[in-house]
Amino acid sequence: MFLHQLKAKYGGTFVFTVTAAAGEDEAVEQLVRSISPTAKRTYHIAGTQKFEMPKQGVKISEVFRAMEQAKGSLNIVAWGLVDTTLEDVFIKVAKESEKCPD
Repeated sequence: MFLHQLKAKYGGTFVFTVTAAAGEDEAVEQLVRSISPTAKRTYHIAGTQKFEMPKQGVKISEVFRAMEQAKGSLNIVAWGLVDTTLEDVFIKVAKESEKCPD
């Protein structure tokens, strides 16, 4: 039950990862924001970007459609959309606990 509560509190997002050719980072970020305006970039290195997207308002079919269309104008090497993992949840809990004074 405890894990379910943690996931319910901290896991209301999809993790969306996109790897594109060098120089296309800004275009990829704009693409992601067109899918989910409240997406938050959590990782960016060497052409790979990871975003957290709230599940509310995001349709998986729209993500697939947008990525298929984007392949015509962007050099997308790889992309993936996954549900929040328990590891992601524990990282959020750890970061939150670091912010709280003892």
